[in-house]
Amino acid sequence: MTKPVVLFFARGYQSDFFPTLGSNRYRSIFATLTKSERLRVERLGGEVVGCFEEDFKKLPTAVVVESYLTTSFMSDRFLGRYPYSRRLQILGREIAFWARILDEYRPAAAVNELVAIEISEVLLIECRARNIRYLAGMNCLVDGYFYWLDNPLSLSGKYLRDVVPCAASLQLAESYVQEALDRNYKPFYVKNLSGRMNLRPLIVAAVKWTIWKLRRVASTAFDTFRYELYDDEYAKRLIVYFKGLIRSYDTLASLPKDREVVYFPLHQEPEATLNYMSEFYSNQPATIENILKCLNVNQVLAVKEHPVDKGSLLRRKFWNLRRSQSGLYFFPAELHGRDLLAAAHRVVTLTSTVGWEAALIGKPVYVLGQIFYDRLTVVTAISNFEELKRALRTPLSGAEPDSRYITHFVARMTEQSYRGNPFPHADLYSDENRRRVADAIADAMDAADGI
Repeated sequence: MTKPVVLFFARGYQSDFFPTLGSNRYRSIFATLTKSERLRVERLGGEVVGCFEEDFKKLPTAVVVESYLTTSFMSDRFLGRYPYSRRLQILGREIAFWARILDEYRPAAAVNELVAIEISEVLLIECRARNIRYLAGMNCLVDGYFYWLDNPLSLSGKYLRDVVPCAASLQLAESYVQEALDRNYKPFYVKNLSGRMNLRPLIVAAVKWTIWKLRRVASTAFDTFRYELYDDEYAKRLIVYFKGLIRSYDTLASLPKDREVVYFPLHQEPEATLNYMSEFYSNQPATIENILKCLNVNQVLAVKEHPVDKGSLLRRKFWNLRRSQSGLYFFPAELHGRDLLAAAHRVVTLTSTVGWEAALIGKPVYVLGQIFYDRLTVVTAISNFEELKRALRTPLSGAEPDSRYITHFVARMTEQSYRGNPFPHADLYSDENRRRVADAIADAMDAADGI
């Protein structure tokens, strides 16, 4: 019997991880965005059937129908530097790139992350047009488990299947909830972060900024297409390092004790949960300003940096807002989120896990984006700022958290999850983790076939 083909879109760390997911249950083929990713995959023995940047000039330009993208040109964080006509050309060639691979190799599934850039959305659209399964993993709340997103364009809880959890899933959920209620709990992706004033990340950022700046100049000088450029990202890291030497944050003691505190956790920039899961709120300074307009005179707004994006609030676009708006307080990434949550009365968020932590302890949460907990009873999904204004000006009810419902929710997520973790963590490349992720891919295809 011929083994099904699985197409892996190997980007970033995935170009080192995906080629190690060999299985006797499927045949692996790979597509990459860049030449360096292609070389990494091939060094690991992977069969690369397309490299978008290398293939770009010889690709035909497919016709782009006006309603092709589910999102918009604005969602992609890299391609906005190109003029409109060039954007249409790039999109047409993204369509041609995936159409050729999917039609020639006829994979049973394509494995990628959730949609974070335009070329991934095109892969999703072209897979759906051919009834090819698009497998995008997402962390389960319980460590060591992950699930496949039913809609890789959204993290909303409305896409979680309503399964009946078994006893083992319920037990794992109960253990997780108890652990998560501990104020010292941290998910795996924010553990062991380097200090703000550590010189090594500064030096690395300076070197990488220089490299990416030269690549930007070279791509223009030699008319070479390059999808991703990161010089702006590394420039930001250099700027905030030095801003941290001259600017200071607010303290918990500075929050007025006789006022209601609304907590807005800042998102890392750039991030898919901003550009795709919260596309109309991705301009965070504008979002903060609009939240301020929703408050009554008895409320203040506390904004805290994301743990992995230290110094972001010290940038000019945020700092000018801080200086010009009353009732706005800025807190550093190093402040434990639970300390600020303890001082807060409500949480407004796009997709932050702070909203989940607030829901665990029964604090009202207002969600503007699409995230897994947006259908919980203590969470209000907000469609616009008028709705948010009405919600924030409604007196607090003092409702208690429904611990049984929350535990059951976690158990449902666990029930539809697989063992393993395809995201960067200490055991990513362990034999056991790679075997589990490979088995999860094959099991997902079997389930789709009704086996």
